[in-house]
Amino acid sequence: MHTARTAIALAAIAALSLSACSRSGDTATAGAAKGASGKKDATVIMSTLNNPFFVSVKNGAQAQAAKDGLKLTVQNANNSDATALNQATTAVSKQTGILILDPVSSQSATSSVAQANGANIPVMAFDRKPAGGKLTSFVGYDAVQAGRNAATALATSIGDKGKVVEIQGILGTNVAQDRSKGFEEEIAKHKGITVVAKQAADFDRSKALDVMTNVLQAHPDINGVYAANDEMAMGVLSALKARSLAGKVKLVGNDGISDALAAVAAGEMYATNAESPFALGQKVTVLAGTILAGKSVPADETLQGKLVTKDSVKDYAQYLVGLGDSADVPPSLR
Repeated sequence: MHTARTAIALAAIAALSLSACSRSGDTATAGAAKGASGKKDATVIMSTLNNPFFVSVKNGAQAQAAKDGLKLTVQNANNSDATALNQATTAVSKQTGILILDPVSSQSATSSVAQANGANIPVMAFDRKPAGGKLTSFVGYDAVQAGRNAATALATSIGDKGKVVEIQGILGTNVAQDRSKGFEEEIAKHKGITVVAKQAADFDRSKALDVMTNVLQAHPDINGVYAANDEMAMGVLSALKARSLAGKVKLVGNDGISDALAAVAAGEMYATNAESPFALGQKVTVLAGTILAGKSVPADETLQGKLVTKDSVKDYAQYLVGLGDSADVPPSLR
């Protein structure tokens, strides 16, 4: 990658250049807060903190909250819809200033949104969008484009011909559905490529290892794999290593977690569509503070990721360090 072009791309990410989406659904179209509540506290309910992506979101949100003087309470739903609902109920009963949701599943989060709506507490969501209820704002990366970017990269890595596998995330979430949609639409344009297997591994590393192990038994001659997040990509990579196929079978992931960046640098992964979770957490906190101040915010904000290959991984790592996110950068790239 040319240095000038890289600098421009990274500057664009650093600025978090956003585009408001004209999404249909129950998100408040005006996206305006009803007025300053005077409160400076927010409750964030995370789908999980067992995934490095969401740990980094938490870290970014807390770092920004410390700068902004916002009291941030972060809770872990441990991938349980029931736990997430109970946590939301408690937060609403305590009259939190704003409720911020990362849904376990898009459908189940509707009840939590409805509770906040009924109590006149502003509610926003990030990464995964609730299926119903009124949100003051939603912020997340462009999941459809992420899938497209991955398909293009995978096609390039295998010379536009061969057999590939798609490992999907939690299909009850819009982000998994959208990443799959983007990938499948784009890969279909490459007539020399056949998708020989498609299976969900729920964004989980160990499940992806099991799934990929079984896929390799049925399809030992594959050329490439797309994993819809880097945790699953790491599970896929373990399965490939067990058969001495790492680097031979091209692997593309999504998120840009530390392990994936190290694998890209080592040539074990071809690419990851990097979506800085730390930057997402920062943006979530900035929006929450704006809402609490009674100011208008966009109903939808879409962040764009960046495809990172071996040629650009060092530049991306330095971008993360510049954000204050050295924890998501492997030591070899700091």
